[in-house]
Amino acid sequence: MDEGDCAWIWSPITISDELAEEVESKAGPIKFIVSPNKIHHLFLKSWVNRYPDAVVYAPPGLEQRMVAADIRFDARFGEGETAPEFAKEIDSVIIAGSYFMEEVEFYHKPSKTAILCDLIQRHEEANMTGFKGLLMKMGGVVGEHGSTPRDWRFTFWPFGKTELRKARDAIFDWNAEKLIIAHGQCVDTGASEVIKNALHWI
Repeated sequence: MDEGDCAWIWSPITISDELAEEVESKAGPIKFIVSPNKIHHLFLKSWVNRYPDAVVYAPPGLEQRMVAADIRFDARFGEGETAPEFAKEIDSVIIAGSYFMEEVEFYHKPSKTAILCDLIQRHEEANMTGFKGLLMKMGGVVGEHGSTPRDWRFTFWPFGKTELRKARDAIFDWNAEKLIIAHGQCVDTGASEVIKNALHWI
């Protein structure tokens, strides 16, 4: 991040000394740690414990889960919550309306990069083989035309589409040039069109 040469950690993977040293050397001290949804938490605790001075943000629904009972949270995303400290540089919008899960999406303004978690998945086709590959393809999350998992889509029916469309429009308004996703192929140019095509189902 530009703000004080510090790092913003999103949906952290397993941590190691080598990874921690690389992040700190390239991005600066870890100031923020963010979980985008209630199921992306597996390695969160190890990062929180390693960086006790970092501000840890909880997405809607995670704090209420038993798996997060021993994870420290300092702030949270949601209606009525204070805007994040990093809001001037990184915008956020909550994908709401699902009875299963809400998710926080982000936009890094200086680089015009959208940062989406499970909302858009574009798994490499070469890796999607066998029965698992078949299920992933049926789920609509494989290749350059990958989208939102179909099982998650169903959870916005019948009453959540209005909130979902509002969040979608906010993402479209970002007009992102780049796209970072948690699952599959990221995009270096023309991200806005990729996002619009992926979210055509909404």
